[in-house]
Amino acid sequence: GIQAIPKLTFPGGMIAGCGAGFLNVPKIKGSHTAIKTGALAGAAAAEAVLSGASEAAGAEIVKYESDVRGSWVWEELQRVRNFKPAWHAGMIPGLAYGGASLMLARGKEPWTFRWSKKDHEYTKPAAECKKIEYPKPDGVYSFDILENLIRSGVNHE
Repeated sequence: GIQAIPKLTFPGGMIAGCGAGFLNVPKIKGSHTAIKTGALAGAAAAEAVLSGASEAAGAEIVKYESDVRGSWVWEELQRVRNFKPAWHAGMIPGLAYGGASLMLARGKEPWTFRWSKKDHEYTKPAAECKKIEYPKPDGVYSFDILENLIRSGVNHE
């Protein structure tokens, strides 16, 4: 959601789509926002190239971030900004607040719930984690496609 979105530009690049966290949490959908922000990134990059603004190596195209903030993507994510943080109080209070926020206030409440830590602060460094040992592939298929579908239990009658 909107509270997890980082700074979108850096010298020589932009973060767009799923990589930036453009997810509408209550709908559990983000492909439409990913496509739109990707298109905005492409348009900003093309404009910078055509205008000559990106000729310096490592140029930062800051227009992209302002384009995202001015688009319907930002407006959509702003409306649902309190949905996930409300779950900090528990499932039932979170659902109750989320429903009231979306159905009654339409996401226009004058406050924004904040997280106590940033997303990246929840991730441990790799050195502190146990390495997962995966078995080496043996090059032999252990099932065929029909057998696998039958075991799925899906019935299309």
